[in-house]
Amino acid sequence: DRKKLGAIVFSDRSEMAKLERLVWPHVKTLLVDRIQGVKSEWEEGKFTGSDTGTSPVPVVILEAAVLLDADWDDILDGVWVITAPREVKLKRLMESRGLSEEECNKRIDAQISRRGIGNLEEEVQKRVVTNVINNSGNEEEVVKLLRAALADPKSWK
Repeated sequence: DRKKLGAIVFSDRSEMAKLERLVWPHVKTLLVDRIQGVKSEWEEGKFTGSDTGTSPVPVVILEAAVLLDADWDDILDGVWVITAPREVKLKRLMESRGLSEEECNKRIDAQISRRGIGNLEEEVQKRVVTNVINNSGNEEEVVKLLRAALADPKSWK
């Protein structure tokens, strides 16, 4: 039950740390395998992703707020952070997850200590984070920003 687990781990940092120690190594293995699988399928012309044939190179998008803390950035060619004002995050979380405002605030607050969130400027300066996208607008606006970032060599390591 995702909601019950979230209530536990977003309220108690030690419980979150236990969960991370158990899960992260397995998740990284799965990520590496899936990324390699997509690359191989693309090279063989067999890619079965949702957007086939539109990219001159295979692009895998990984959504993971813990990516830098888990040390998964070493398996990626670029790390982009999507930002939005707190009010926007709060509204979107409440609408998409059906959580209360209090539950959403706990989740947002818990992520502030994460690498690339609480110390975003430092990670950009070190080139760990290769692009920052502001997602305070609508879907059309963020799609334009993402398309521009895909074409920008500075977005990649």
